[in-house]
Amino acid sequence: MKEARAYWSQLFDVVHPLRCWVRVAWREGDTTQDGDWGQLLTMPTDGYLEGSDGPWPLRDVEWVEVSMSYFKGGMAGHPLRIVDDRKAELLAGLGATALRWELRDTLWSVRNIFEDERPVQVARIANPFFDRR
Repeated sequence: MKEARAYWSQLFDVVHPLRCWVRVAWREGDTTQDGDWGQLLTMPTDGYLEGSDGPWPLRDVEWVEVSMSYFKGGMAGHPLRIVDDRKAELLAGLGATALRWELRDTLWSVRNIFEDERPVQVARIANPFFDRR
């Protein structure tokens, strides 16, 4: 599992300093479940990747998405704004890793903050340890 920790640590080193929004997708039977967006991404113990939905065995995790956007405001009368000023820094950080990733367009919503889905670009990082069974 040293390989897995080394692989995912590259992503942690990019997203943690920027406090990025991430989500984990895992396989349940024949279905891929998209997790909730959150700012937690860690490897609590060997063989597991943890996002905002809890820890998942690495063999079940298909991918992790990192949002190119974040939001500001939405409290104390300040309007909620989606901000896209970290994209260049994120792409540079990801480009300097050995991670397998691609840029994609998707929809973004964060429970209890904004429920209506908004378009966003994400980096989808493949999990080379996913067991396709």
